[in-house]
Parts: sequence; structure tokens; C-alpha cells
Amino acid sequence: MRVIVVGAGMAGLTCARLLQVEGADVVVVEGGIRAGGRARTVRAPLLGGQYVESGAEWIDTHHHRMRALLDRFGLQLQGEGQEWTTIRRMLFRDGRLLGQPEIRALDPALDGQLARYEAAFEAIADGIDDPARPDLHPEAAVHDVRSMLDVALESDLGDIARLFAQRNSQGEFAAEQHQVSSLFVAQQRAQMRVHGIDGVVRAHRLEGGLDSLVSRLLDELHPGTVSFGETLHQIHWSGDDRPARVEVRTDHSVHRGDHVVLACSMVPLRSVIFSPGLPVPLARAVHELGYGTITKTALQFSGRSWPQGYATTSLPAQRVYEPTLDQPGDEGVLMAYAGGDGGRRAAVMDEVHRIDAVADDVRAMYGIDERPIGSFSRAWSNQPRYGGSYAAYGPGQVTDHWQVLRQPCGPIRLAGEAVATWTGYLEGAVESGERAAREIISTP
Repeated sequence: MRVIVVGAGMAGLTCARLLQVEGADVVVVEGGIRAGGRARTVRAPLLGGQYVESGAEWIDTHHHRMRALLDRFGLQLQGEGQEWTTIRRMLFRDGRLLGQPEIRALDPALDGQLARYEAAFEAIADGIDDPARPDLHPEAAVHDVRSMLDVALESDLGDIARLFAQRNSQGEFAAEQHQVSSLFVAQQRAQMRVHGIDGVVRAHRLEGGLDSLVSRLLDELHPGTVSFGETLHQIHWSGDDRPARVEVRTDHSVHRGDHVVLACSMVPLRSVIFSPGLPVPLARAVHELGYGTITKTALQFSGRSWPQGYATTSLPAQRVYEPTLDQPGDEGVLMAYAGGDGGRRAAVMDEVHRIDAVADDVRAMYGIDERPIGSFSRAWSNQPRYGGSYAAYGPGQVTDHWQVLRQPCGPIRLAGEAVATWTGYLEGAVESGERAAREIISTP
């Protein structure tokens, strides 16, 4: 069996390894010059041996596939982890940095408002028996056309609660509330229930950086499996019994095989020529699926003069935290995580101006006088091979696209976080790679 895997991210590497274990002949075609996809650790230009993640960052409590990988390679999670709660430790608003008691003093009804908002999604999740099939919810069409914003408006939120709800949408889904289906949000909540997660979620970074995991996955593949620097242009496919059922053309090579796994973002697939064309429902799903927009900007300072904790701000930086919290050294890094419209506005600026803008925000928030000693900014929507951060199913897209994207089309299968149950996570990328390999192995 000959399989072509497009994309050397977590999904593609996982799929390729499992196929090779079963004896398949596999080639992984990667458009870039590195493996890992949207898992990308940055070391230079940071000083003191520090590093941060410019893309995927977190491994959560319930991500058992990722934790199994770490166990296999003897890798460790870092520190005590971050607790995900709606109200962050700090809020910068109207020129003041507020702690949680001060935040609640501004609006004593804040907790009740946010609880009411979240309870609306939990109520929808009650109708999802299988998180892998949210489209089977008895009222799927009703909830799918409603956005997070619709739910927020019905929840009668105050000013501060609205800010937290907006920032949560921009952070969790990398999109504005009106761009996210309420059924999709409920699917994520139902998935957590399956794993017994109720309330606080603790998320960890990987000790040593995610690139250490990527390199180990790469080392498990047969030498020469991954071909870097090949941009996908055309896919010719057939559903009949000819020996070569699929032909993948890149700007450098032609690869022929029995199956192709498209383990990449949907966005670059929109410019690929399929011959024959994909079935209309699948083509629509590939071209329409929503993708969030994240711009991450990191500033390294010679000392850590800021209070510890995750901060929400009304400024363009949106969310600010220290990814080097558990790393040694006097130096420290502050990361600004801007999603949705804010991430998109940042993306149209060049890197220097993005860094300057975030530096202005963190100076205002924490009273930092010094200039950064190291910095970088990555706007994922500007990266041609990705076109965005991760999938965010918009209103109407769960019922229209969820199952279509997860079904084989002749010799073609999709993989990646966009078609996983754990959509938007490293866990989902691994999950989708495992599923694609399993389906191909079981093909008669």
C-alpha cells in the first residue's frame, strides 16, 4: 500500500508513523522547511536559553493522547499548569490593573451573569449523546444557526461580563462571538463531560518546548519519509480499482499511491485543483469552514517586574501572560494573545509595529519602563500554508460540514484538528491522524 500524507504537522506525523508500523509505504509532503505545522517553538531571538510557543501551546488535563505521547518519549509537563477560568486573575480596564476582588467589586453580579451564559451552552450540550456527532443533536439545526453572540445577548450580561465573554471567544475559538456556532461550543463542552471534566481545567506547557516532541515523532519515521519544500498544486483521484488511485502533484514532484491524507489546514486546499472535482458538499465544506485568527506577540525583558497571572485587558493586546513562568533565569517573557478581529487588525501591521503596539500596552498595564531585549510576533493568518490559527465552526457549519469533512472521499481523507472531535487542539491533531491511519489500514 502506498500512501501520500500532505502536511508534517502533528496529524501528518502521527498518521505516517501508524501506517509505517502496519507496513505501508508512506511519503509525507510538506510545503515548509520544518515539521510541526502550527506547533512551533521559538528560541531565537530570546536570550538566556528561554523559549516560547508561537503557535499551539497547551496540553490540557483531559488530553490523554498527548499525555500518552509524552510518556512514550519520557517528556515532562512544565510546572503546576494554568487553570482555565472565565474571570482571569487580573483585568486592566480604564487605566487600572485590577485583581479578582476588585473585579468583582465593580459588578457583584458578575459571577452570576457568566454562570448563566455558560449554563446556556451546557443546556445545549445535554442533547449531545456523542461529542463526535454533534450534528445528531435533536435540535441541531436550531442551535447551530445561533451564534455565541446570540446566547450572550439572551444572557443579559453587564459591561465587564461582556468583555470577559468576548475575550473568551477570541481566546478559545480565535474568533468573534458572532462567528462561532453555539452548537459547536456545546460540542466542546460535551467532549469535556465525556472525560469527566467539570469546572476548572488545568493546562500545561511542555518542558523543553513542543519542538522536542516534534523531533521525536520525526525520528520515528523511516529515513527520507518527509519531503520538505513541496507545495501542493493538484490532486488527480479515482474511485475505481486501478493500481494508482491517486496522483499528487507539487511544484517539484509527482507522487502516486493508493490513498492520500490531507493533514493540513483547509485554507491552502482552497487553491488546489482536484480532478475530478470534489463532491459539492465536501468542496463547500473545504471552502467555507471558519478559521480563527490569532496573532501572538512575545516581549522578553531583562527582569520580571510584573505580577504573576493571566491578565485580560480592554486594550488591543487582549490577553497577556508569562509563558516563561516555569523557566529559570532573571529574564522573562510576556506574551500577548490577540484573536478574532483584534488578531486580524494586528496581522495587517508589519512585525515591528505589532511589537511596538504590544510593548505600549504592557507598559501601560504593568508600568514597565525598559525596552524589550528580545521579541517576535507571528500572525498565523499571514502564513500561506495555514491561513489562520485553527478551525472555528460558524453558525450553520456543524450541521452542514461536520460529518462531510470526516468521511472518506474515494482515496482522499482529511486529517488535522479541523476534523477532530477535539477541534482546535494538539489532542485533536493526534486524534485525527490516528483515525485516518486506522481507516486506511482497515480498507479492504
